[in-house]
Amino acid sequence: MPDYEIDNTRAESSIKSLNFELTNLTPSALITLFEIDISKLVKSKNTTLAAEQQELNAQFKQNNITKRIDLNDNILRFHNNVNIFNSYIVWQGKVYHPAPIAAEGFEATTKGTLPQPTLSISSQSENGIDQLALLKHEIRKFGDIIGSTVTRRRTFAKYLDKTNFTLFSGANLSEKSQQIPQGYEPDPFAELPKDVYFIERKQTENKSIITYQLSSILDLEGTKIPKRVINSDKCVWQYRGIGCWYQHATEAEEAQWNTNFSAGVPSPGDAVPILKKAELDSLHVAAGATVTKAQGTGLPERTLPVANDKDERLSIAGGNDRGLWQKNPVNSSGQPSGYMKGQWVFLEKDDIKYYFVCIKDNGAPQSDAILPPNSDYWEADECSKTLTGCRMRWGSTKGKVVLGSKCALGKDSDGSAGVKGLLPFGGFPAARKIQRQG
Repeated sequence: MPDYEIDNTRAESSIKSLNFELTNLTPSALITLFEIDISKLVKSKNTTLAAEQQELNAQFKQNNITKRIDLNDNILRFHNNVNIFNSYIVWQGKVYHPAPIAAEGFEATTKGTLPQPTLSISSQSENGIDQLALLKHEIRKFGDIIGSTVTRRRTFAKYLDKTNFTLFSGANLSEKSQQIPQGYEPDPFAELPKDVYFIERKQTENKSIITYQLSSILDLEGTKIPKRVINSDKCVWQYRGIGCWYQHATEAEEAQWNTNFSAGVPSPGDAVPILKKAELDSLHVAAGATVTKAQGTGLPERTLPVANDKDERLSIAGGNDRGLWQKNPVNSSGQPSGYMKGQWVFLEKDDIKYYFVCIKDNGAPQSDAILPPNSDYWEADECSKTLTGCRMRWGSTKGKVVLGSKCALGKDSDGSAGVKGLLPFGGFPAARKIQRQG
């Protein structure tokens, strides 16, 4: 495996050679390569490109040898230099496949506006172009690839990997047949700065072509600064969502988290919806950091429904948690059992749980249960987004949260866990406007 780690000496040599080629009156052909990273998309669908490749049986021939496409990093690689290389291009050990892809609009201007390039993919038959077939398969299967990262890489033909110029890579051939063309000097580090963009929207789609508009990470149109609005008396967090964290893992979610962790499954936090939404495995560690089983999910042990949006307490006396709402609920013995006054259920949307307390019996064995939020039968657990609402849940005396020893929230100054009274309030009480006296 070639060494693609760069040091100062190799970097200086590559930059010097690249600058010479840029000012050369007869430079080598400029090669443009494209990488489309859809790792976030396939991860959100609980799959991988390698699995999709197996489904399509996508493969290619290189030097008359049939190979599978290397998709372990969930990146599709293409080039459109068919007039120069009507075959695969190998750059830094990665194979780029020829495809009818056109990209334009990368040029920067002095008008102060950021370029918004377009990426067009022809709808011609993708037979024999397995990477393109795989890309179109993903578009058809998932509906779109909005948000995926597109990287444009440019280098000169003379710097491409030696593999591109030998007849049979790795074969036991004579030294003469392994020689590269005159004037070519393979250098995996001699490339122009990468252009990294994100697929923002679908611009055109018809029978012949599909075009996506790209945007830079610096393109902040519609973004407010500061990103987080500073309110003195209102919390900005979504109730029971990220930042609020007033949400426990259900018994089934906790058990699945432990199973995933013990089995070494990547991202065990995906078993708990709120952790999955936050892209965390545990509240104890940052995203991507290592978590231990002893730390667990880091979420509270129990988070009861408390009050409505007017801070009026909900009546849950004698009730119990019935979990996810069911049209035909059953009891612990598996017998049909409706919802009784004081019991509570939840509905889930976008990995956030919304709780409702039963205020009138419904769903007896003879009829279907009434779906929340029907106000005749259910009252919603909502937060007023005020300090009072926050104290009703997290407060040290009247708060309803049960933190538990594994909870990462409510840490005291001595590091002890599960201390109530530390409010995760999303507002800034000290930001109130002060009236000047006199």
